[in-house]
Amino acid sequence: MRQPYNTNSTTTFQLKTIRDWSYFYIPWIEEHKIRHGFFTKSFPSHWVQGHSDTEFCAAFSLDKTIVMHQEHSDTIHVIKNSEGPVAGDAIILIQKNIGAIIKTADCLPIIICDLTYPMAAIVHAGWRGTALRITEKVAIRMEECGARRERMVAMLGPAIQSCCYEVKDDVYTIFKNNGFSESIFTCTDNTLFLDIRNANIQMLHDSGITTIYDINLCTHCNPHLFYSYRRKAQEGRQINFVSLMR
Repeated sequence: MRQPYNTNSTTTFQLKTIRDWSYFYIPWIEEHKIRHGFFTKSFPSHWVQGHSDTEFCAAFSLDKTIVMHQEHSDTIHVIKNSEGPVAGDAIILIQKNIGAIIKTADCLPIIICDLTYPMAAIVHAGWRGTALRITEKVAIRMEECGARRERMVAMLGPAIQSCCYEVKDDVYTIFKNNGFSESIFTCTDNTLFLDIRNANIQMLHDSGITTIYDINLCTHCNPHLFYSYRRKAQEGRQINFVSLMR
């Protein structure tokens, strides 16, 4: 697993199990009362947003969960008063004990937090949302809400890697037109591959966020751990969540 980009810390993600559900998290960030996790496929994703919300809430001491209908957009919601957005691809939390959840199969889940404020955001970054610069827009919105970019920490969860993420020329053109570097693409045997992690890391750096923890796990290459849409696991989803603890 990659280390943070601006520190020599030996901190890495750890795998934790609760109620037979396993997830990756960073212990020292949880010590700052930012509870978070990138789940493996051990968690039955259809449970969340239904009758089993209560079991998830009980396991993580939450009052409620918020799960949006994801649209591959750049729509961002700020949660202050327990409101539950219907659709979008990023949630910013100011209210405590609310679990903000996104579901992924190959798209990149990103958690951004200001540990001092505290404030936390979770982002569903597929290629469309990434091309729309949703991660950069989340950082801007967090700052507008009172967070400071120099205090922000980002965590990148499991997603499809450039080794497996074949795309067409139209995707290349969209990213180039939106100001991304060609370095996020590689071409092998006349086949074009997208590095969605690198694209989001570029945005984080451009936003002044340099403390970045990257789990560096490919959903497509790790069938024992993760669902992958491109590996024909089209129904399964990983759960990713963040909350502010009291």
